[in-house]
Amino acid sequence: MVEYSDYKGRFRYTIIKSKRRTYSIKVTEDNLVYVRVPLRTSQAEVEKLLSEKADWIEKVISFNNANSLALPCVKSYDKAYVCGKLVPVVLGGRNFIDECGVHVASIKSFKTAYVNSLGGWFLSEFSSTEALTGLKSRSVGFRSMKSMWGRCSAGGEIIFNFKLLMLPKELQRYVMVHELCHTVHHDHSAAFWRAVSAFVPDWKKLRSRLKEYAFLARMY
Repeated sequence: MVEYSDYKGRFRYTIIKSKRRTYSIKVTEDNLVYVRVPLRTSQAEVEKLLSEKADWIEKVISFNNANSLALPCVKSYDKAYVCGKLVPVVLGGRNFIDECGVHVASIKSFKTAYVNSLGGWFLSEFSSTEALTGLKSRSVGFRSMKSMWGRCSAGGEIIFNFKLLMLPKELQRYVMVHELCHTVHHDHSAAFWRAVSAFVPDWKKLRSRLKEYAFLARMY
């Protein structure tokens, strides 16, 4: 059963009732709000759930709206970020990055251009971060990922999203430290965050800034 409604003029939402026993709220990138509830859930119960989550829902909507302003200039593939700086994209020819911008043979070649041009420098910085922290990965590489900036396996193999190379250097370093700390702490426990804080005291601020670039992870 699907119902449509409005929450106090703040946002519209869709109620989806089913045989499930749990409640959930999802906000899509297009600001569609879906409230999934059990069949016998009353409107009063839905309103109570929304009152508890309304501020969070509006924050997500605001985040989506803010990022939508940046997306058009990138969606057309005429510009891209390099270490936090927006530069022109030049289609055709070899895959590389220089002072003129990002050169790609096609829109499918961004990973090649970034890794070829910036991968070596990044890995050198990563080695320096390993030395600084005293933490060591078993291996390191690049991949295209849609929802993560990096990933550390239980065995200590670290994979970075190549789109991390698009971000400001201080955010890149935060992600390096974050993943290196996962070689010791395989969760996000208090001990893990203490380890991160030892090397990146302002990690909360950087983590918040990192979210501003989430739209890049969904591209290319």
